[in-house]
Amino acid sequence: MEIYEFQDSLGGLATAGTLDEITDRVRTYVGQLGFEYFIYVLRLPTRFAEARVIMINGYPEAWLERYWEASHYTHDPVIAHCAQRLVPVIWHELPSEGLSRQVMNEATEFGLRYGLSMPIHGPNGDLGILSLAVDRKLAAAQEISRRALPYVQILAVHIHEAVRRVTIQVGETAPILLTEREQDCMRWVADGKTSWEISQVLHMSERTVNFHINNVMIKLDVRNRQHAIARAVLQGLINPRPF
Repeated sequence: MEIYEFQDSLGGLATAGTLDEITDRVRTYVGQLGFEYFIYVLRLPTRFAEARVIMINGYPEAWLERYWEASHYTHDPVIAHCAQRLVPVIWHELPSEGLSRQVMNEATEFGLRYGLSMPIHGPNGDLGILSLAVDRKLAAAQEISRRALPYVQILAVHIHEAVRRVTIQVGETAPILLTEREQDCMRWVADGKTSWEISQVLHMSERTVNFHINNVMIKLDVRNRQHAIARAVLQGLINPRPF
């Protein structure tokens, strides 16, 4: 299938309304690319000390049980790569030794012999990782992986967008919104400015600055400015100005 035809076929992900529907569609796409197994994991940061993890799974259940039980995620070279990089990686090209090598060796026992992974970094600190695997000999796996590489990059982006859309759609709370003035004030707070200094920059009274900052603290359910900044950054409510 030509890559433009494959991209056109991904419209099914845009209409999927549940994670199960997304999983079924991904299973079809993955099969078209020649892979036997797949998994997509989305990490949504909720606090700096914890995150919400959403998964669509086409991996052997026995491997996932072993993976979580042994805390393999702490030594998984795929996660280490995807957390720091933007480009896809073919597994057998990953540098691994010690515990990292142990993770990859154990995976082969469950049919995950060779594969590739694609990281997606979202605008609010979310990290998605799409991994595809085959139980083939090296030469065959290399051919499948290299041929599929550009297709997987397109597929990963569409999966990430679909999972985020469905997740937000079924979220328990409405998204928090900050006004433009509240964002302006919080950006300067993040840069270490006092209320008086902010008032001079934004040409408003110090009392008005404090009013906006207090409104943000109420919206974010926090008790001090430091916590407000941390939560606003974590939730993508304030970002550095691009220019």
